Amino acid sequence: QVFQIASFELDDGGKVHNYLNPPEKTVEETLQTPVKTHISVKGILRKSSDLIESPNSRRKELILESMEGTSKIVCKLWGNCALFDVPPQDSIITLTGMDVTSWRGEISLNSSVLTELKETDEDGTFEGEIEAVNFSENYSYVIVNSRTFKMPTKTAIQIFGGKKFKDSITIKGMSKGTTITHVEVCNPAKKQKKD
Repeated sequence: QVFQIASFELDDGGKVHNYLNPPEKTVEETLQTPVKTHISVKGILRKSSDLIESPNSRRKELILESMEGTSKIVCKLWGNCALFDVPPQDSIITLTGMDVTSWRGEISLNSSVLTELKETDEDGTFEGEIEAVNFSENYSYVIVNSRTFKMPTKTAIQIFGGKKFKDSITIKGMSKGTTITHVEVCNPAKKQKKD
């Protein structure tokens, strides 16, 4: 016997589309997102754990910080995702296909079968007063307009005239991700170019 079947459309409210193409959120937005939501998140990689293995599982934990440096979230990469090549610390990364969860009362993210990790080397510009500096041996970190940037320590020493923070120094320049590629000191009386 042959049955006639009428065509029908599945109205799932866009759930399948959103699962396959998860919306990109900031770290702050992710912390406000309901659990069991499937998203992508973009932030600054601040820490990556070693591979954590047990008889039944393996995972790697990444800590992502917001671009403004105000919030952090733990991202757990499970199974094969734990074997991803993780970029160096302070890289801007996007994790796609992550599931929002709550562990011990805190929002975190778990990988899924669709999870991918991409390093985001976006070119950008910045301008503003340096709010803080942290001098290290090779690279130093400065905060400009609530964003953290990395630059060679020799450049930071040139800007500050030594290894001591000074108020009212305004800079502008270009960056690749969070790394400063070109910087100029802006003074009303004169401009000094620093590379």
